[in-house]
Amino acid sequence: MNDTSLQSKIIACIQDVLPSHVTVDEQSELLKLGINSLTFIRLVASIEDSFEIEFADESILLENFSSVGKISDLVWDYLQKTV
Repeated sequence: MNDTSLQSKIIACIQDVLPSHVTVDEQSELLKLGINSLTFIRLVASIEDSFEIEFADESILLENFSSVGKISDLVWDYLQKTV
């Protein structure tokens, strides 16, 4: 999976948990988009389902999910572990 398709899939997960009027792109910062604790947990579950991975509890920190880029890095690391 290349970086563009990885980010596109993550953006789709983010859009699924946020209101439809919110626009998400590669530069988006999640806190500025209005993510809260409930949408954060829904986002984590959505990403785990979409990529068939399970985040370790210590990885589920807001700082790791603060932007599309940070999420991409984290998911990439987990995907590399499963290969």
